[in-house]
Amino acid sequence: MISFANSKGRTIHGVSVSLAALATMAGASNAHAQGHVEVDPTLRVELRGIVSDIDLDQDEEIDSSGIGARAEAGLDIETSRGTRFRVEANASVFDYRDEGRETRESYGGAVEWNQELSEQWELRLRLRRSENVALLEATSGDQTSAAARLQWQQGNDRIRVEADYRWREYDTTAQGKGDGYRLYAQYQRRFGSYHWLYLSARVEDIESENDPRRSYDRRVIRLKYSLPIERSLRLRVRPWIEYREWDYDSRIARGDPDGDLRKDHFFAPGVELAVGRDSRGPFARASVEYRLRSSNDVRRGHDAIRAGLTVGYRF
Repeated sequence: MISFANSKGRTIHGVSVSLAALATMAGASNAHAQGHVEVDPTLRVELRGIVSDIDLDQDEEIDSSGIGARAEAGLDIETSRGTRFRVEANASVFDYRDEGRETRESYGGAVEWNQELSEQWELRLRLRRSENVALLEATSGDQTSAAARLQWQQGNDRIRVEADYRWREYDTTAQGKGDGYRLYAQYQRRFGSYHWLYLSARVEDIESENDPRRSYDRRVIRLKYSLPIERSLRLRVRPWIEYREWDYDSRIARGDPDGDLRKDHFFAPGVELAVGRDSRGPFARASVEYRLRSSNDVRRGHDAIRAGLTVGYRF
């Protein structure tokens, strides 16, 4: 059983499934069958570094400068043809370059059920718990989410629509809470191996009754393309463009002459180089993104660049 102390001094134990136990199973064999049940243990470990002009993380993905490590272990279980389950647990640590910020130690777990409804349709239900993650509306918080995803695929075309609901507890002195929905849709066109194009959009909402400064609405559109450039190494280049806009229900924009509520948006072109398989073996990703940002709050309207490098191994 893995355990460690977070920045608050409390001891954190594995979330429903021990990472150490799953890692041991992953090293045993890739899959085995017991009757009609097939079990495939997985393990992924990675190191990452980020260099960024962004002072605060703006999503569950770390945006600020620093270095970190992450491990995720899971079990993929196929109980019958077209019916699959997955159980996973993860832990991560990230050391910010800013000495005034505490090292972030996060962990979580999830369970999901996948069911093929027909040759074209598939349904997925997922329940997830995450601890001490970065959020748009708070520097740190815990989250529980329940999601349903419906997928249609025929030939090289795939459409996914997903809805999830999130409950959050903020690591603030007020011990605020928030909850809200997220709706997501994606279309992907596959042209060949590692060669695809997708367009996605999402809308989300968080409401907090006892800490209304956390309440916000956000809209995101993203277009991304993957082009293989060296097949023996599975090297591909992935350019993208993304637009985000969000507004808060109860935050006054500092410096706004009309005293309006804060509204932010950014347009971000970026590019990524990726190498390695999407399934097993070593992999690496290097990316750079430039965010052209605008805000009616004088503290938040500065453009920023974010560059990242991730290297890891999937067992």
